Amino acid sequence: MNFLFVHPKYCSRGGFYHFNLGLAYVFSYMKHKGFNVSCLNLCHYDKPIDIQLAECITNEKIDVICTGGMSINFEEIHSILAAAKKIKPGIITIVGGAIVSSDPKLALENMPIDFGVIGEGEETMAELANVLSKGEDASNIKGLAYLDTKYNLVIPGERPPIEDLDSLPFPDLEGFEYGYHLNTFKPNSHLYYHTILDEVRVGKIITTRSCPFSCTFCYHQLGKKYRQRSLDNVFKEIDYLVEKFNINTLILLDELFAVDKKRIYEFAERIKKYNIKWNPVLRVDNVDRDLLKALRESGVYIISYGIENLNDEILQSMQKGITRIQVEKALQLTKEAGIGNQGGILFGDPAETEETVKKSIDWWLKHRRYGLTLGMIITLPDAPLYRLALERGLIRDKLQYMKNKFPLLNLTKISSKKFKKLCDFVSNYRDDEKYIVTGEVISSERQLDTCCGNSPSLLSKQYGKGLFTIKVKCPECAGMNEYRNMYYDLFGRFTKYFPVLCRNCNMLLWISTKEAFSKSYHFHNIITAVMKNVSFFLDRHPGAKFKLKKFMIRNTA
Repeated sequence: MNFLFVHPKYCSRGGFYHFNLGLAYVFSYMKHKGFNVSCLNLCHYDKPIDIQLAECITNEKIDVICTGGMSINFEEIHSILAAAKKIKPGIITIVGGAIVSSDPKLALENMPIDFGVIGEGEETMAELANVLSKGEDASNIKGLAYLDTKYNLVIPGERPPIEDLDSLPFPDLEGFEYGYHLNTFKPNSHLYYHTILDEVRVGKIITTRSCPFSCTFCYHQLGKKYRQRSLDNVFKEIDYLVEKFNINTLILLDELFAVDKKRIYEFAERIKKYNIKWNPVLRVDNVDRDLLKALRESGVYIISYGIENLNDEILQSMQKGITRIQVEKALQLTKEAGIGNQGGILFGDPAETEETVKKSIDWWLKHRRYGLTLGMIITLPDAPLYRLALERGLIRDKLQYMKNKFPLLNLTKISSKKFKKLCDFVSNYRDDEKYIVTGEVISSERQLDTCCGNSPSLLSKQYGKGLFTIKVKCPECAGMNEYRNMYYDLFGRFTKYFPVLCRNCNMLLWISTKEAFSKSYHFHNIITAVMKNVSFFLDRHPGAKFKLKKFMIRNTA
């Protein structure tokens, strides 16, 4: 049988998206086991999904479609399955990821899925593929979910977690055209921590699976048992990323990189020779001055901390296992070490009150130098808070809630009116200088040359006059920063300020969009950007032309 792995379409060609590393892991495992597999990354093509799929299914004689992702990507995943079934009604569809693992019944009853894969997909998928290829019964495969002839959900059993993560082949990035993905990266493509370099080539790896903690807003789709790869195995993958893709930045996608300092110290020492920037995920109760110094010297420029709140009662309610004092100490030491912080304060816990909100915001305003962002808790399946929302009747239609991309729910002790006001503040605070640390734009020029050398760079060829060189002064260290290859993409990016990192002290700075991109900042560009993306919008929402008018109004206001 021929299996086609399809990466969902999250953007138009050349746009930024979060690469589905889990899908690449399963694809690689199938390839390693000798199955006939091919893959298609829809993010890299602008043909309508049904046409793109039809070409692959026909030309490669595909029997099985494999895809998956997060619950929030229901529409993107559903469009693949619906198109595949229309092109070839007898094709077998298999879906994995959190969208199935968190609620198999909801997914299978509302999407044209023949088999769902729960949890880690490598072994389950290989066993299923073997059975399908032989025409045998798949009803007893652990880790599988399907509907029987009476449309009852069947889950034969839970598959044990993969203990030896070193036994898994590295995710197959070449098949999903990861090189093209890197070639479209701009420093300000997504999130501020990529602005540390002018030419960004980001490698993403997973060195552990799951997490030993159980925060109430989290859902661990890979099970509850925390497992680590050996560092020898991890560095073999880093060698591959450096040699094949010439990466200069490494993002660790672990839920938690390490629980012991020995692992952190060893990793920091071994990565020095690569001379690359890297970003770990750590807990505030597991760092000290000496460790942070070692991390800084090894290339760490920013640390992702799971902070979430500054009130002990909220932290306890969240089951974070940390205290406000530990948070404050870690932030202070991190700042002193010259490392940036990628963390924030989340509002919306059931223990949240007007008083706790005020305390958090007051503290945040006094400590803006730490660069903490503000956010609201998103109630995702099948986190403890999601189950609480169901018990309280706040989610009456699980399918519609998922289709609506999980709108914010008031689980707090705050009135509905004041909760909405809080949501509005969190959504808009970045447009007000009172709440952010702004960098001073010294100059901004269209970029006609390259970052390195005299010949046009790949980005220059691709984006032309859309690239800018911006000089910014940091108010924290008074250092001057020159950011090159900064791309002005109005669509979805029409904000008053945008974030960057100071390259001297790693301070989070907010830059005036109008001052940074004054030569492109006008209404005509907004209209042009919206029109260019209309086809992409309609492709993601088949039959949704009636929504176009509201869409246009919202994006050109």
